[in-house]
Amino acid sequence: MSGSKRDDRRRWRLWRWAVVSFVLATAAAAAAAVEAGGAEATELDLEERRDERRDLLALRDTLRSALDLHSNWTGPPCHGGRSRWRGVSCDGDGRVVGVALDGAQLTGSLPRGALRGVSRLQELSLRGNALHGALPGLEGLPRLRALDLSSNRFSGPIPRGYATTLRDLARLELQDNLLNGTLPAFRQRGLVVFNVSYNFLQGEVPATRTLRRFPASAFDHNLKLCSEAVNAECREGTPSSGAPAAGAGSDGPVVRPAGDRDRPARKHTQFWLATWSVVAMSLIAALVPFAAVLIFMHHKKKGREVRLGGRGAEVTGAGDIKDKAEQGRGSGSRSTDSGKGAELQFFLDDSARFDLDELFRSTAEMLGKGRLGITYRVTLEAGPVVVVKRLRNMAHVPRRDFTHTMQLLGKLRHENVVHLAAAFYSKEEKLVVYEHVPGCSLFQLLHGNRGEGRTPLPWPARLSIAQGMARGLAYLHQSLPYFHRPPHGNLKSSNVLVFFSAPAAKGKQQQKQAVPKLTDHGFHPLLPHHAHRLAAAKCPEFARGGGGRRLSSRADVYCLGVVLLELVTGKVPVEEDGDLAEWARLALSHEWSTDILDVEIVADRGRHGDMLRLTEVALLCAAPEPDRRPKVQDVVRMIDEIAAGDGAELAGR
Repeated sequence: MSGSKRDDRRRWRLWRWAVVSFVLATAAAAAAAVEAGGAEATELDLEERRDERRDLLALRDTLRSALDLHSNWTGPPCHGGRSRWRGVSCDGDGRVVGVALDGAQLTGSLPRGALRGVSRLQELSLRGNALHGALPGLEGLPRLRALDLSSNRFSGPIPRGYATTLRDLARLELQDNLLNGTLPAFRQRGLVVFNVSYNFLQGEVPATRTLRRFPASAFDHNLKLCSEAVNAECREGTPSSGAPAAGAGSDGPVVRPAGDRDRPARKHTQFWLATWSVVAMSLIAALVPFAAVLIFMHHKKKGREVRLGGRGAEVTGAGDIKDKAEQGRGSGSRSTDSGKGAELQFFLDDSARFDLDELFRSTAEMLGKGRLGITYRVTLEAGPVVVVKRLRNMAHVPRRDFTHTMQLLGKLRHENVVHLAAAFYSKEEKLVVYEHVPGCSLFQLLHGNRGEGRTPLPWPARLSIAQGMARGLAYLHQSLPYFHRPPHGNLKSSNVLVFFSAPAAKGKQQQKQAVPKLTDHGFHPLLPHHAHRLAAAKCPEFARGGGGRRLSSRADVYCLGVVLLELVTGKVPVEEDGDLAEWARLALSHEWSTDILDVEIVADRGRHGDMLRLTEVALLCAAPEPDRRPKVQDVVRMIDEIAAGDGAELAGR
């Protein structure tokens, strides 16, 4: 009996071991299958993304546009759920789901297989352009829900695939084109918007339940459509959707509707009145733009060129500066000078001296409005030109703090930093006076007047600007005390002034040297409650700290990295389009390195290595973690090495 029990136990152990082994083997096989399937799915996803981008670039290269898509559609189409490509929208998986380029002045014709690789496309809208040729087939786009190709010059028949393969189609707008042939039999139950009016379609409108839902206006102004849907009977021999009209599939001339032959002839009086009406309207049309130009020029000159302290300066917002400054004259303000100019504190020994009265009597031109205030270019009566900034959001700043900060900034002397000439303090008004830099901002040089007639900024000038910016920032970090952090605090391309100096060597044809100068620096300590308005607040650590974290000098390094990326890519760092640094990292990781380069410098292939190396420096500066960013002195060294010609090692990328 005991022997049989032992045998039973032995068999049970063997059975249990067999079951466990089978389960483990099955689990291992399943895991291997899942891993293999995941790898296959990942590879498939990468292939689909490549096809998606390839077809979008094919569309970009086929068409011409005033939007300059060649410089905007570069790098990866999607970054997370956003896209930096104009008119492109993405889903949460980073795949393209929409292309909308309405009124983009597109010209050219779409290839037959356009956007076939954009497999997740749900919306395509090219309304209001000048596209011609046949309609695209749109095969391989089963998710397409909205298609708007209206107000173009498309010709030929409507592809039958629109009715058979686009099963999820909910909106179809093809009105105001040159389409001919017969109408396909649309049967999509979800089709709720439909319009093919103002074309040259003919034949019987298919009596499908879908098309019967739409009013006659959806079919109006075609060559000759008939059916109950358009309130017109079909005669014997009228072509239907199954039999295209003659010439519908050919490239022959488009048939145009004849005029109304039954219309009675106009009377002589009506013709006379119509003629004079045309003449009168022509005269008015010619005079109105001329008068508008004169009025615009008059107001522009009046609105921008004013007396800084005069009553007529209300247009620029400077009219009450003098009144408010008068309130500070009796407040005991001190200055290094005595006498009439006691209200202004001067810092440049070699600068022309002037007082508030002369400043307010002088002619001023508003240069722009920024987060720190309004900036004016002032031509003094004695001849010199200065730049005056009327500060805002500083009513709470005590005189002692303001004066101490201005004294620190007034001592700064560097070729890449705009010099502070003077400052004024009163309870109501704070003014700072800078030296005048003849030139414009880096933002204007990079992004202004993109299109025909623009003078591009060449790569040598961009590299020189990068060098100067880094050196100027390093000087600020070295010269300002430790508690004055971040030293600049508001570094962005609009706060970098650039002028072009004459070449040092005479007698040789050399390009002028681009010299950048940093401005609007050093105000961060005076704005504890408005620090979010400055460029340094865009760095990741400020956002993570809820806006209450004290920023270090590495915040300036982050801002420098963003401006360097602007130099290389030519793109504006707009928050709505996502993080410019992350977009560049994503492009480099997908081996699309040259796609991030600005279209104005991409043709300079011999310097691609230097461009990509500067991009790497910019991405180091724009690292999400402050501790991983280099010191600004190291940034200066790296950029100097690139300028010295050490960037050739990346030229083969």
